[in-house]
Amino acid sequence: MLLAGIGLALFFSGDYRDIPFPVGWIGTFLFVGATWFCVDLIHRVPHSEEEAQIAPGEWQAWIGVAFVGVVIATSLIHADVFRAQLPIGHNPDAGAIGEKIGTLFVAWLVLAQVLKQRWADKVLVDERDLQIERIAGEWGRWATASCVIGVALVLGFSDTERLREFSYPFIAQMLMLAVLWGLWFDQLIAAILYWRDRRAAA
Repeated sequence: MLLAGIGLALFFSGDYRDIPFPVGWIGTFLFVGATWFCVDLIHRVPHSEEEAQIAPGEWQAWIGVAFVGVVIATSLIHADVFRAQLPIGHNPDAGAIGEKIGTLFVAWLVLAQVLKQRWADKVLVDERDLQIERIAGEWGRWATASCVIGVALVLGFSDTERLREFSYPFIAQMLMLAVLWGLWFDQLIAAILYWRDRRAAA
C-alpha cells in the first residue's frame, strides 16, 4: 500500500518540467508493481475470518472507488492537454495520458478477475447484493445524467468565443468524465451500503 501511494504521488507529479527524469512513468511502474504484488498475495495468502466478514461485492466496490477515482483525477489534472485542435491520435500528449489511463484500467481488471478466482467457491451474488447493485446503479445513472446535463448547459449557454476554445477532443473528454463520474458514484454508493450493512450486523 505504501508503494502504491508513493507511485500515485509520482504519477500525478510526473509532468513537472523541472524534474529531469520521467517521474510519471516511475510512478506508474510503482503503482502497477504494487498492484501485481497484491495480486500475488491474494493467490498465496489463505482465507481468514476478517476477510470473510467483508462481502466480495464490497471488496470489488472499494477497489472500483480507488481505481476510477484515480482515473478521474488523472483526466481532470491533464484536461488542458485535450484543448489542442488535433485528433487524439495526432496529439502525443493526449496519447500519453491515454496510455496511463489504459494501464490503470488493465491493472483494475486483472485485480478484479483474480479476486473472483479467489472467491470461486463462494456465493458472489445474493438478494442483498442485487438490491445494493440496483440502488447504486440508480445513483450512478443520476450522477451520469447530471454531468451530461452540465456539459450540455456549458455548451448551450457559452458565447461563440468561448465555444471556440472547446476542441472536439476536449468535448469528448468531458463526456467520458461524465461516464466515469457515474461509474465512480455507483461504486461509492455500493461500498457505503455494504459498509453500513456490515456495521449494523456487527
